[in-house]
Amino acid sequence: MSWKWMKARWVRDSLIVGKVVMLVALPTALLLVHVWNQYRITDMGYQIAQVTGEHRHLMEENKKLAVEAQLQGRSDRVAEMAREQFGLVQTRPEQVITVELPAESVEPAQGLAIAH
Repeated sequence: MSWKWMKARWVRDSLIVGKVVMLVALPTALLLVHVWNQYRITDMGYQIAQVTGEHRHLMEENKKLAVEAQLQGRSDRVAEMAREQFGLVQTRPEQVITVELPAESVEPAQGLAIAH
């Protein structure tokens, strides 16, 4: 066997191996890219679902806070009007007197007897 013949055979075999590698590597690479894209799409879907749930929760909380702010605004206006128009002030704890009635002095049927 001559050196020239061995070199030619080696080049020819290398080309065949290169073709086979390309025929296997290209579809494999395309398949891997496809699988990776599907994984990313699925992951993004989960992230979108999570963010959508957070958005719904925040929207509900916003509605509750808006209602609370409206109610707070009304009570503040009522308190301000009571102070300005009627001269009312906030009660202090020492102004509050607790009255306790004995249990035997309260007769629930008494009010009905008078009404008849």
